[in-house]
Amino acid sequence: MIGMPEDEQKEKSLSHHTIQQLIIEKDQALADLNSVEKSLADLFRRYEKMKDVLEGFRKNEEVLKKCAQEYLTRVRKEEQRYQALKIHAEEKLDKANSDIAHVRCKAKQEQAAYQANLRREQMKVDSLERTLEQKNREIEELTKICDELIAKMGRS
Repeated sequence: MIGMPEDEQKEKSLSHHTIQQLIIEKDQALADLNSVEKSLADLFRRYEKMKDVLEGFRKNEEVLKKCAQEYLTRVRKEEQRYQALKIHAEEKLDKANSDIAHVRCKAKQEQAAYQANLRREQMKVDSLERTLEQKNREIEELTKICDELIAKMGRS
């Protein structure tokens, strides 16, 4: 029995050693559990933060899509307005060109009429000048005849 207390002692020592090892393992497991829980809590916090960020991105995306749609609508309206103004301007330009052509044609007709009147008047002037020259020659001839008659009368 004396050997037994030694065995008991060994067994107690072994049990005590096993218990201490189990306590160390338990402490290690608790530390690991705390670490895992802390990491999980941190991960959950980051997950929640990412969810909020993602929600913010979704809201921004919706706002940006709405703005883009509004800008696209405005661009289309401005394009239609531009086309309407362009058509109106082209019509005005065509009318102005037509009016200019009409005025030019009328001016050419008036110029032709004035030139015809000028030629007629020049012909009248030329005719009157010839008539004047003719009359001046006739006057000279009559003056010569009168002078000759006066001279003959003065001699007689």
